[in-house]
Order: sequence, then structure tokens, then C-alpha cells
Amino acid sequence: MTVVKGRTSPDEQKAYQDGAYRHGYAGSVAIPRVDLWIAAFLGLRRQDSAVGGVADPSSLGMSPVFAFLCSCALVVAALAANASRLGEGWAVPTFYCAIAVIFLPAAARIIHPRASRLERLALIVIVTSALFVVRVIRAPVAFIDHDEFLHWATVNDILEAGRLFLPNPLLPVSPLYPGLELITSALVNLSGLSVFAAGLIVLATARLMLMLALFLLFEKITDSARIASIACLIYMGSSTFLLFDVHYSYESLAIPMLAAVLLASECRRTEPGDTAGWPTVVATVVLIVALAATHHLTSYFCTALLCGTAVMECLRQGASAMQKRRAILLASIAVIAPVAWSRIVGNPTGSYILPVLEGGIHEVAQLVSSSTSTRKLFVSDTGALAPAWQRYLTMAGVALICLGLLTGFLRSLVFNGQHRNASILWPPTRWRQWRSSLLQILVLVTLAYPVSIIFRLTRSGWEIGNRIGSLSFLGVAIVVAVAVAAFWHGTSRGWLRATALAAAATTVLIAGVISSEGPRILVPAGYEVSADSSSIEPMGISAARWTRQWLGGQHFAADRINRLLLSTYGRQRVSTTLESGQDTSMAITAADLGPMERKLLIDSGVGFVMVDLRLTTGLPGVGVYFDGGAQDRNHTVPLQSSSLLKFNSEPDVDRTFDNGFMVIFDVGRLGKARQPAVPGKRTGEPVQPLERTDGDLQ
Repeated sequence: MTVVKGRTSPDEQKAYQDGAYRHGYAGSVAIPRVDLWIAAFLGLRRQDSAVGGVADPSSLGMSPVFAFLCSCALVVAALAANASRLGEGWAVPTFYCAIAVIFLPAAARIIHPRASRLERLALIVIVTSALFVVRVIRAPVAFIDHDEFLHWATVNDILEAGRLFLPNPLLPVSPLYPGLELITSALVNLSGLSVFAAGLIVLATARLMLMLALFLLFEKITDSARIASIACLIYMGSSTFLLFDVHYSYESLAIPMLAAVLLASECRRTEPGDTAGWPTVVATVVLIVALAATHHLTSYFCTALLCGTAVMECLRQGASAMQKRRAILLASIAVIAPVAWSRIVGNPTGSYILPVLEGGIHEVAQLVSSSTSTRKLFVSDTGALAPAWQRYLTMAGVALICLGLLTGFLRSLVFNGQHRNASILWPPTRWRQWRSSLLQILVLVTLAYPVSIIFRLTRSGWEIGNRIGSLSFLGVAIVVAVAVAAFWHGTSRGWLRATALAAAATTVLIAGVISSEGPRILVPAGYEVSADSSSIEPMGISAARWTRQWLGGQHFAADRINRLLLSTYGRQRVSTTLESGQDTSMAITAADLGPMERKLLIDSGVGFVMVDLRLTTGLPGVGVYFDGGAQDRNHTVPLQSSSLLKFNSEPDVDRTFDNGFMVIFDVGRLGKARQPAVPGKRTGEPVQPLERTDGDLQ
């Protein structure tokens, strides 16, 4: 008799025994079915008996207790943020621990099958709100991140001029996608709040809308509140979730709008009847058009998702003709809306997206061919190595996501099948039998996650990988959630396995934050050279405000940080390569003010040059001092003060402002011919000498 070990049915046992005897095997043998274990690991057969909850769906459960724990963790996070401003070394690790305390207990409760639907939803709202407060603790009184200044300048233009599409040299595409700025300016005008306060309200509302929409979307396409809540937890592990997607930037509003579009489209598909879904279709079209006017890249990704869903809906067996027509209609609107908007406003996205994309693809090609060295992992542009615990956590987070994708990719496809406890991979007649076409597309979207990791290994493609990773997490979240609910946790009712899985999810969350922010998650005690949020400090803000009060509106050339401050706090026009194509940094960093440097300043129309002598104290934290041109990225030593102060020896340049570190030079007379002095008529009165008082030069 042949004994077969593994999870096999009696028919499979008999078939295997018959095959063994036919091949001449006699006696009692034990043959492990390795193929069955591999099939169980990868999820080739449907097992969804344990994906649902067992508690009362109307119970809040332990959510009030977790709300209290989150509030205590937020107090610790606030103390850590204040300690960072005082220069304490324990601040950053403590801040990360506070984030883990917010997330881990709620994650364990959500993963456990005994939590009710209402409790899961309440826990998602509590954790989302607490993590948004973490963002407020980090920057409680003003915007400090680079991208926030770009859109802050656009809001100021709308509020002052009362019209749209005014040029923004910091980011020329920002005024052309004014969805976020329109909502903020309307709230400012109605309430009298500052732009910062109104922006926080908009961002908080958008974040809650995102997580609620994702929960409802995942629940609808999986028919499981447990998988939906776990998917929301996994989505929080995206590198952009905690901070980048709550920056005051158009993507922070566009991602929630994308989730709303997908939810509306899925609600349309599941509505009964052929005419009942048209109000939902109209609402979906409105959301698609609004998204096209809010953010270009997210609208393009929405187009890809809806077009893919339409194709899958046409291929799906059992889809009615009306369902196919509605899917094709939404896909057509998703294609037309961004293209039409680009035609109307004159979209310049290619001027700054394509160079970055080409550079990233070129570096990836060199990486594959081993013709160049990759970007050094965990090493900043200044040469500082990240702490060991951050390196290990980041690698562990990526490994856990890859493991979840490995065990969840095929399992999600099987789970989406129409036949219970049967594989959709065989026979081929089941290949077109699935319940949700959107779920099929989201599973395929996870293939972009490894691509994002490859881009992160390059210098030019890091930002591309960061954006791709955040969008691909819509698929990663649902695939890993299916793996957790149907395989890793299974039918267990104990807390040990749920806690271990919650710890793994917490590792993914912390790893995502580290890969995005790293040691610069908190404001440091002192100024750091060209390090974005770590370079925003009172001295630069005061100098920018001085220009607004005493110089009015002028045209400035400055470094990366000071041009942000001049444009927002000073309301000055700044020179950027994106707008004019003129790299004024070459004139500022040159050893001498020669004819080429003079011509560059004259052609760009610059009237004032702001020089920050603190740039000479170190290499730039983000890799560049100015616009990031070829010359700007080749700095191996800090800038020389003699180069920055060369304007002192020029007779046509006036020194307008000097606070010891920051100097403003008036270069408006460069290139202008000097007017000869005209002698005045003699009147017999003594000529009064022109003398400069001590207080004139400040």
C-alpha cells in the first residue's frame, strides 16, 4: 500500500497509488508530495473559509482602548520632536517607536478574525487620524517640505490676483492643475484662516476620504471586511503614505480622488439592473474630470486602470452587454479628460518629467549591463551612513513585501474566481471566469513593485521608483492582504500569530518611512546645507520677509532653499531653469564674474542675487545646491566663499543686505552703460558733499 503525505483528496490518493503500482512500486513507501506543498504555498487552490470575521458586525469592540493608546503614543512623539529641536540623539528612534505603538496593537486586532466590521473600520479611522497628527507634530506651525512651497506659491498667486494659471517659476506645471489650490483658496476666503491652517484641513479630510474609500473598495471587490481592513494596513506601508502623501502637494488630493473613482466605478458594476447604475456613472465621470484637473500622473494611472478594467470586463464570462458598455464609456472618459485638459491649459509636464524618466531608464540599463556602479544604498549625498537599525528594518520591510506578493499573487487570482474550492488555472475553460475585473488589474499592478525597487537603486531614477511604488501599493495591499488572511493566519484563533503578523506589518510601515525620510524625519537642532526641511529656519525666513518689506517685487537668483523662501515669504519672482532654461547658479558659483556670467544674469533678467555663505560649510544634503544641473551634481567639496562674494569687487553691483551669513547683491546695473555726469550751473552757493550715513548699509 502506498501512503501519500499531504493534503490530498481520496481520489487523488487512489490515482497516485495506481500510478505507483503501474510503475512497479511494491510494498509500503512514503512519498512526500512536494508539488502539493508548493501549490499550497503559492495558492493554486481556493481556500477562503477563514477570511471573514465572526464577531457582531455592530460592535465597536476594543477601539476606544486603542484610541487611548494612540493618544499616549502621540504625546511621546511630540516629546521626541521637541527633543530633536534641542539636539537630543534619542529623538529619532523614539519618534519611530511612537509610530510603531500607534500601529502595532491596532494591526493585531484587525488581523485577528474576531474583530467586527464596525470595529475594523473604527480602528482604520483611529490609526489614520493618529498618523496624520504625527505629520502635524513634525511641522506644527508652517510648511517645511520642499514640494509644499511650490504649491503654497500658487495659492498665494490665486489669493492675490483672484485668477488662475499665473506663472509659477518654481513649478510651472503647478498652476495648470489647480484642484488642491482652488479648494484651499476657497476655504481661506470663507473662513479667514491662513493658507497653512486651511491646507491642513484639506489634507486631513483627503486622508480620511482615502482610507474610507480604500476600505469600501477593497471590501466590495473581495466581499470581505477582514481582507479590506488588512489591505488598508498594508497600504500604510507605502513609502509615501506617512509624510509625502500628506505634504501640501497636488498628489495628496489626487490619490484620494483616484480611490473615489475606483470605488464609484466598482459600485456601478455591482448595481443590479441596466439603468440603475447611470447616476453612479455620472458621478464617476465628474470625479474623473476633477482628477484630470488636479494631478497629471495620477490621472494617467487612473486611465490605465480603467482601460485595463474595461478590457477585462469585455473578456469576463458572464458580463452583460450593459456592463461592458459602461466600462468602455468610463475608460473613454478617462482617456479623453486628461488629454483635453492638457490641450486647454498647455501641459508642460514633458519638459521636466521626460528628462528624469530618460535619466532613470538610462541608469537602469547601465545597472543591468553592469557598466556603472549603482547608487550607494543607505548613504546620503553627504556621505553619511544610515544607522544599522534603519538599514536592517528597510531591508526586512522589502523582503516581507516580496514574501507577501509571492504567496498572494496567484492566491488572489484564485480567490477572485467564481468557483469555490477550485483552481482557475486549470482547466483553461476557467481562465475567463472571475468576479471582479478591477481586482484582476490590481493584482497585475503589483508587477510594478519590483520595477520601483530597481529604479530606487539609481541616482536619477530614485524619485521615479518612489512614485511608482506608491501607486503600485494599491495592488500590493490587496494581494498581501489575501495572503495574510487565507494563508499566513488561516484558521488560527490565537493572538500569537496575529501579533507576529502585526509586527511584520509594522516593520513594513517603518521601513517605508525610513526609505522616504530616513534620519531627516524630524527637524534637527541646527541648520543643514541644502537639506530641504532641515534647512528651513528663522534666519532665511526673516531675510525673505525683509525683501518683501523693503524691496517690493523683484527678480531674484538664489539657491534651492532660499528661492523657496523668497517666493513664498518674500513674494519675489525667482529664476529657475524650469521656467527660463537659464542656469543662474553657474554665475553665482563661478570664480569670477566674467563676460559669460554677466551675460547669463542679464539674459535671465535677474535684478538681485542672494548669496548664502552657509553653503560653504558642507555638501548639499539632497545632492544639489541649486537647480540640479550637470555642474550642480558634480560637487565633491563645498562651495568657496571667495566665489560667492566675488560681487563685492564689481563696481556695477551694490551690496543691499547683509546679516553676516546671507548677502543680497543688486545686479540690476550690469550691462547698462554708465551715464556721463552733467555739470550743474554755478549758483555761487557752496556744494554740499554727499556722505553715506552709518545706518544706510544693512
